[in-house]
Amino acid sequence: MDFYRQLQALGKGPKDSDEAKPPQAEVFARGDVAQIIAVPGGAKIVEEINPALKGKLGFFPVPGRTAEKPGAVFTGGSDLIVPAASAHPEAAYEVVKALAGDKWQTDMARTMSYVPNRTTLAGVIQDDEGTAAMAAGAARGRATPNSPQWAAVEATNPIKQYMTAVLTGTDPARAAANASRSITKTLGS
Repeated sequence: MDFYRQLQALGKGPKDSDEAKPPQAEVFARGDVAQIIAVPGGAKIVEEINPALKGKLGFFPVPGRTAEKPGAVFTGGSDLIVPAASAHPEAAYEVVKALAGDKWQTDMARTMSYVPNRTTLAGVIQDDEGTAAMAAGAARGRATPNSPQWAAVEATNPIKQYMTAVLTGTDPARAAANASRSITKTLGS
């Protein structure tokens, strides 16, 4: 969190807000901001708002403590499951296996700018600057807990509350303890 606080201090963005307030794509499109943290689709929105920026935007991973290593980010994606009550569990398993396999992951990465589910497939998106930057961050990323309650954690967003509290002066240890209690309570419900 100390490093995040240092990065945030380099800019003039509000400490108690997020990318939606005000909408960062709109702010960036006005030309008053040099960089934002967003997925490649965010660049397309910026270009729709300000067509003069088309082809002028670049991408890089979230900065790490050194230039050689990008920052760690949350990794996510869709959970592929076979319901216990499936009428055709073997066929469903084959669908999941295909979706998670090299061919589908490669095709999806190339056509939809998705980061493949394995670092060994990162080479298939090296020509897509934005997706390659996301893949570099994802390689150092951390997955969210494998819990059906994780969506409830995201709904209350104690991690964002923790970060805002620290940026606005709350003791980091106290803010972390509050976030940890909130996450533990939600995951245990």
